[in-house]
Order: sequence, then structure tokens, then C-alpha cells
Amino acid sequence: MKLCFALLAACLLLTACHGQDREEGVLRVGLAHMPATLDPRFATDAASVRVQELLHRGLLRLDESFHLQGDLATGWEQPEPLLWRFTLRPGLHFSDGTPLTAADVAATLSAVLNPALASPLRAGFAAVSQVEAEGRGVVLIHLKRPDASLLTRLTLGILPASIAALPQQARTTTGCGAYRVRLWDQHGLTLERVDLHSRVRVIHFTAVKDPVTRLLKLTRGELDFVQNDLPPHLLSYVRKQASLTMQTRPSTTFSYIGLNLQDKRLKDVRVRRALALALDRNTLKRALFADLPVLAETVLTPAHWAATKLPRIPFDPKLAETLLDQAGMRRGADGIRFSLNYRTSTDPARLQLATAVAAMWRRIGIDVHIESLEWGGFYARIKQGDFQVFSLAWVGSSDPDIYRWILHSSMWPPHGSNRGRYANPQVDAWLDQAAESASQQQRQLLYARVEKQMHADMVYIPLWYDPVIAVSGPRVKGFRPQPNGSLLGLKDIFLTESKSDR
Repeated sequence: MKLCFALLAACLLLTACHGQDREEGVLRVGLAHMPATLDPRFATDAASVRVQELLHRGLLRLDESFHLQGDLATGWEQPEPLLWRFTLRPGLHFSDGTPLTAADVAATLSAVLNPALASPLRAGFAAVSQVEAEGRGVVLIHLKRPDASLLTRLTLGILPASIAALPQQARTTTGCGAYRVRLWDQHGLTLERVDLHSRVRVIHFTAVKDPVTRLLKLTRGELDFVQNDLPPHLLSYVRKQASLTMQTRPSTTFSYIGLNLQDKRLKDVRVRRALALALDRNTLKRALFADLPVLAETVLTPAHWAATKLPRIPFDPKLAETLLDQAGMRRGADGIRFSLNYRTSTDPARLQLATAVAAMWRRIGIDVHIESLEWGGFYARIKQGDFQVFSLAWVGSSDPDIYRWILHSSMWPPHGSNRGRYANPQVDAWLDQAAESASQQQRQLLYARVEKQMHADMVYIPLWYDPVIAVSGPRVKGFRPQPNGSLLGLKDIFLTESKSDR
């Protein structure tokens, strides 16, 4: 680590005096990896979700308190139990200048419902039977059954009907957001503002996998902004750089360890609980993440209306060993009980976490093999349910129906994100009732039961809520991090220009 900082300091000294020519109004953003897709019908990874917010808008949006606000829609009503009626704002246009009408909204939502498209979001709209346009300015959504969480999902970006009829358009898109795609090539993704009078006319996203390189580029002025893509061990150095500004804020991103509940060993809840008890989460977050995360017990943050207070999982390796003995998985002559394969990405912070977790599990007799894969290959395997153990995070969780998506037995891959293949008929029933209840109080009670059962069954090993860490260069003024990690605020920042930038 000392060598790393020494090399970093030397590089900064060598490059500090070198200016970087800039086009006025261009913001350069560094990402650990590029979005998987710009198509809102397929965006599930964090990079895709955050970038496409700049390109697309939905009927509704959520504010910081998870309350619904109108976006493309000015109003909505439920004239019948199985019917929603949305009125669109007048004068809406896509980025290519064509008018946005109710037919475009209907086409986009209908495409997600189409089994042939195979949208990963389809399961979230399972209660919808039909979407139709009533004239140019009204959208009607007909339901098969009540769905209390439908409105939250209507933040989905709307596409022109001509594009909505096509298969996934991963690298080209037309939306009605603040920006449109100018170019996506080997140098990165460039978005340009639809309103050319904006302060930030162009945003250029570049993939810079190595965190030290990202910091170097920030300090040299080759990048202007990075969010959540600098590991904590570099943050103390960031704080010492007069040219950089760092902001942190608690987030809605829930980090966890995923488990394959169909695995011959992990199907035993005693084994899963032993794995959780063997983790000293406080030490992990202090040593690896500058003590910035807040320990979590479930997906939704404590401030959410649907969250319930759960007992803290203690660090108790002695009890962990007892549970493993009770499960019939005693230590062998070599001290090993059994082996696990732990899949993770090549991201340095994730790899460090996997290494530290593996060391703690080895102390209770579990031999851990770490398999690190490039993001695309890693994420593809996790989505397929091809793993024993992995670590990831649910990004920006705001709707309690996330529990249906990750716990309901109908959501096993490829239909949803119950990747560990958990199955509990009682939990399914609670989730079904909560999804259909019109009473927020009743939903709160049902989700409390779900969270308690999820905790008891140790479906996931909870870690913490990640912090939002935004680092910007001297040109960026006025950015305010959001709990869900949204980059939408970049469109409203002040972007200053110095003589050396011109």
C-alpha cells in the first residue's frame, strides 16, 4: 500500500503541470465499466440504470423520500380497481424532435410485456393485462389483478413506438430525457444536451477500470467526476488533493453475499447462518471501506416506510462452528470442513472484500476458492444462478416489491432475480397479498413478516448500505449526491472553464 501511494504521488508530481485541452461545456465522467445497455427495457446493472436516466424519462419519478411525482404524466387516477388512467404533459418531444404521444407509452410498456422480447423487467409488470392509448394524451393501463407497486415501476423510460417494436437496442437509443446519444465508440460514450443552451452541453463517459488510474485522471483534469468508483483506501489521498472535492452520503444500495440455496451444503440454514456469524462486518467495513458504510440487516433502509427493525447479526465464530458441527460438517484431519467457490468481479474493492471474507470463513474450517471474472462474464453467471457464493449489491432499492423480485419462488432465473432459488410458500403468500393490498398499513405489516422470515432463513448474508462517494475536479460546482446514486444531478451543475481549459 505504501508503494502504491508513493507511485501515485510521483505520477501526480510529474503530471501536475500538464494541462488538458477542453471543449467548453464538456463534462468527463469516469466509470469502472461501461453500461451494459442504453435500452430502458433491459437496464438492470448500476451503470446502465444511472446513465439511461440522462436519456430517458418515465410516466412517474420518485423523490428522495420515495414518494411518487409526475414526470411525463401530469396526473393519474384509478377510476376502477383494475384500471389506471394517466394524462400526459402537453408538448412532449423525443430527442430527435418527434412528438411523444400516448401511443409511444403504450408501445414501450407493451414491449416489456411481450414474452418474445425477453425483457428482464417483464415479471415486474405481470399484473398488467393491456396498455392502450386514448387519443394522443391519455394512457390506460388495464390490470389482471391489483398491483400496489405498479406506480413505482412506471419510472421506466419511454421509447418511440418505432423503437419499442424492435429487439434490444443496447448502444443506440432515442429518449425524451435531457440528453441524447452523440457517439459510442472505443473511446467511450458521448451524450449531448438536447437543449444546447445548458451549462453542461456534453457528457463523455469513459471506462477506466483501474482505481489508481481513475484518481490520476481526476487529479490531472482528464476526468471531472467519479462517483462510487474509487476504493476507500484511496480516499485519504483524495482528501489531501486541493483540486478535488469529495462528498459522501448514506445510500439506498444494499451490499450482500448471495448464496445458492439449492447447493447440497448451503441448503442447510445452519450452514448459511454459520457463514453469517463468522463475518466480523464492523472490521470489514473499517478495514476495507474507511468505516463509511452503515451495517444492514435487510434490503430497504431503516428510513423506508416498509422497513422493520431486525436483530443485528452478531460476530460469533464459536456459535458458527457449533452450527456447522450440528449440520454434520465437522472438520477433517486437515481442519477443513468443506470447500466453497466464491465468485466475484475483478473490481479491486470487490476482490479485497472476497479475500477478507474468505479468510474469516477459513477460520471456521471452510476452504474458499475465489474466482474473479471480468464484469460481463461475472454478471452473466450470477443472473443465470450459476454460483455457490457471490457478493454484489442491490442498487437504489426504493420499492418494497424488491422482496418479490428476489424472494418469490416464481422469480427464479430467468423470470426474476431470486438467483439463490429460495422457495417458501408462506413468504410467497405474504408477497402476493402485499402486492395487491391498497392499504399501506397492511402492506407494512406484511413486508415486516417477509423481512423477518428472510432474516431467519438467511436467504442472503446482509453486509451494509454503501455510501455514495462523489469526487469532482475543480471545474464541477453544485453537484449534490443522491441516496440512490443517481447521476441526473449532473445536468444542473455549474461547469467552470479556466484559461488552461480552452
